[in-house]
Amino acid sequence: MHVLLVAHYFPPDGGAGSQRPASFAQHLPGLGAQVTVVCREVDDARRGAYDPSDRTLLARTSAATVRRARQTQDESWTDALLREAREACRAQRPDVVLVTLSPFEHAAIGFALRDEFGMPVVLDLRDPWALDGWHTYRHHFAWRRAMQAMRSALEAADGVIMNVPGARTAAEALAPRRGKTGYGVVTNGWEAADFARTPDVPGGTNLCIRFAGTFVCRFMRDRPLLRRLRARLRGRGEVIDERGRSPLFLLEAIRRLRNEGANGIGHDFRLEIAGAREAETDQIIAESGCADAVEQRGYLPHDESARFIAGADALLLPMHGLPNGARARMVPGKAYEYFGTGRPILGLCPEGDARDWIQRDPRSRVADPTDPEAIAGALRDLHAMWRSGALAPSQRAPWTEEFSRAHQAERLLEYLRTIVPQRAARSAVPAQHAA
Repeated sequence: MHVLLVAHYFPPDGGAGSQRPASFAQHLPGLGAQVTVVCREVDDARRGAYDPSDRTLLARTSAATVRRARQTQDESWTDALLREAREACRAQRPDVVLVTLSPFEHAAIGFALRDEFGMPVVLDLRDPWALDGWHTYRHHFAWRRAMQAMRSALEAADGVIMNVPGARTAAEALAPRRGKTGYGVVTNGWEAADFARTPDVPGGTNLCIRFAGTFVCRFMRDRPLLRRLRARLRGRGEVIDERGRSPLFLLEAIRRLRNEGANGIGHDFRLEIAGAREAETDQIIAESGCADAVEQRGYLPHDESARFIAGADALLLPMHGLPNGARARMVPGKAYEYFGTGRPILGLCPEGDARDWIQRDPRSRVADPTDPEAIAGALRDLHAMWRSGALAPSQRAPWTEEFSRAHQAERLLEYLRTIVPQRAARSAVPAQHAA
């Protein structure tokens, strides 16, 4: 099978967006699939803080053919990638087009290629599009338009892959794929080469909690009344409390532990952050009363980030808050890499897949992301284990193998194999009828 993979983000693009398509390009050739990648070419001088360069994954993708599109003046990235993808189709005639989203407007690339060349198109959603509360729109009507575009794309595609079971459930309710191949699930994952060794972490003078990623603290900009009113008018796919994805409530929990008196344990905690710095995050830390417990290291390339998280006493996974009874439709990509380290996780997660998976580990703890008292309780548990030495061993549970990148690539290929012959069979029906 020859797969044409269209990916906006791909090495040397840094950040979470490029790691999923990079893993497909790395592992699918070893499973017998030919892979051609169409992606952007961006000069480093044009990159911003949220589009870093990271060349550490380039060597892993060498088994794939990579075609890089340059954006011409007044041309969108969708147009540029479509132009390059057309050339790839003319030269190589792939069996299936796999478009990984976001940006979600790139779904049009797959449909244009199908119309012109006849191969099936599979959409791979790294996030649940208009169903995701993190994607905000200027107003409700803009969100409704996005919902309709999403519904139309999900119904029109030959196959659709969601990246967690919760997202599949939400998509099935929005756009049932009656008479078509159902939704697949291919999660993100951890790379065996990154965590070939899982060293123990002997306890030091502080319980070191590490977080690799970027906090989302844009709610700090909405504190003035007018900005709060504008924020309430934004359209989004679900009601979320963005504050959970910040260090706000964790630092409040540590402050409460510090205030418990002479026997309080709050001064034993240290939070180390590896990710792009933002003024809003700095402000939360400065106002927390616990700034002395925080160290920010800035953005780390992928290989350094893997070593960073492997050396933590515990790993922080912050997520957004949700109303009672709601389940999350996403799992942060770092969760899977955390699984690969064999280290305990402090999961500040609402109900959903991430919380369910973290709770499989007896040393990890979960708490409502916006409840400082619940977080303080989880910290007390971790502190007791740390003091006794129970956190020192790195223990990667057998169930975490399910989330290895290699295993998820196998799941992807299995799904694609259900699409290609079905498309061929449907295409043959009109010809037989005409005969």
